[in-house]
Formats: sequence, structure tokens, C-alpha cells
Amino acid sequence: MSEQEDFISQLEGLLGVSFRDRSLLRKALTHSSFEGGGPDRGNERLEFLGDAVLKLTCAWYFYEKYQALSEGELSAVVGQVVSEKSLASAAKRLGLSEFLLVGHSLEVTGGRQLPSVLADAFEAIIGAVFLDQGLASARDLVVGHLRLYAIDVRDFRTQAGFRNYKADLQEMFQKKGKDLPVYRVVNEQGPDHDKTFQVAVYSGKTAIGQGTGKTKKDAEQAAAKDALNRLLFD
Repeated sequence: MSEQEDFISQLEGLLGVSFRDRSLLRKALTHSSFEGGGPDRGNERLEFLGDAVLKLTCAWYFYEKYQALSEGELSAVVGQVVSEKSLASAAKRLGLSEFLLVGHSLEVTGGRQLPSVLADAFEAIIGAVFLDQGLASARDLVVGHLRLYAIDVRDFRTQAGFRNYKADLQEMFQKKGKDLPVYRVVNEQGPDHDKTFQVAVYSGKTAIGQGTGKTKKDAEQAAAKDALNRLLFD
């Protein structure tokens, strides 16, 4: 095995992926400054593709895993995961800087450690996996390495200044192996332009919490909060 092939094999081992076309992985690792190659010889096009694949697979993952998250929360969580800071952190944990092919000027200034360079290379690798093995493999790579982002959805909700009680209640039920809680509107009051909703949340046939709000979503959150308080202090 040549030195270059051994170099690629090491990274494949870290990624958990065996490329059919290793030239795609080499391309993903090549910065546009390498050997004066310019954008056409670098990983910029693969980075563009990988960015789109990453956003899709992250949205897919969080949509399935955290079913109680609202659209806004899903957007915020995915936005944090795909940020340059998070991607660079994942690349550092993977040791990706050691595998990058960069030009001399970038090398002597420590450029291979730049967050933007690391983030772009990580996205380019995702794009390369997508081209080489398809969307399912790219998703497996992203999901398998989500721990590298060091992001906990519960911590994110706290840091962002809000708490999703429905998501917390759902998580509690999942950990206990129970069927997911069900929310039902039990009362509505007021005219159409100024309604107040009362919602009860059920575990099976048993009501475990109630709440009111000016919208159904707000009432469901209040009911989930009430249920959590009852279950935690029961």
C-alpha cells in the first residue's frame, strides 16, 4: 500500500466509510490553495453539495427523533448544528486537520486549523460520501458523528431561553417505554378573535395534566408543564 493510500485508509477508518472512488475523498481534503490549484481543483464544489446534504440529513434526523419540537425549534437546532463553529468542532475532534492538503502559504500561517477551512472540509467529505454511496450513507455518517458536535437539544432549549415542556414530557415517556402522551382540547371559551383553550394531556385513558392558553399550542405546553410537575413530585 502506498503512503497516499495508507493516508486515505486511516481517514476512512475514522469516518467508518470505505470509498469506492477514493479520488472523491482526496478532492474533499484538498484546499483551493494546494499546489496553486485554484477553486476548480479544490473542495469548494463538494463543500457546496455537502452543505445541502448536511442540512437535509440533520433536519431529517431531528424531525424524527424529537417529534415534539416546533418548526421554529427545529430550525434553530439545525442552524446551530450546521454552523461553522459546530462543524469546525466536529472536524477537530475527528483530527481532520492532519489530513488536509493545503498550500504552503496557508500551512506556514496555521491555516489548516482555521475554523472556516475545517468546516468546509467536513462538509466536502459529506458531499463526497453522498456522491460515492448515496444519501443513506451520508445520513449515517452525519448521524453517527452528531456526538462530535457536542450539542444536547435539552441544553440548547435552556440556552436559547425557552423550554419545550411537550418535548420534555415526550422524552420522559420514551425513556420509560410508554406510549406517547395525547393532547385533547376539553374546553373553549370566548369569541373567535379572542378564544381561550383548555387542554388535557392523557397517558392512556388517564388525564395527567391540564393547561389553558390563547392558542392550542400554548395550552398544550401548559398541560405538559402541569403533567411534568405532577409526575416529578408525585
